[in-house]
Amino acid sequence: MINYGLITVNTMFLPIIGMLVGLVLGIRVNAKLNIWFYLIVGVFIAYLLGALPYYKFPMSYSFILSLIGLLIGNIINRILK
Repeated sequence: MINYGLITVNTMFLPIIGMLVGLVLGIRVNAKLNIWFYLIVGVFIAYLLGALPYYKFPMSYSFILSLIGLLIGNIINRILK
């Protein structure tokens, strides 16, 4: 098992799956997203959700990574069109 202190494969499994799902959804969405609006509102919502158990970061890793995946997928969608 890969173990780097508190961040292990077990604790990062759901955030990574969230990022992959966000990436797929971002590629499938055809709307032009305002990236700065989504980042600001997403960070605020992630802060309000709080950390998952065993995390020291004050925000939700899962929500932030799925938001980043959504935005990256949308940028890829814009480039491919």
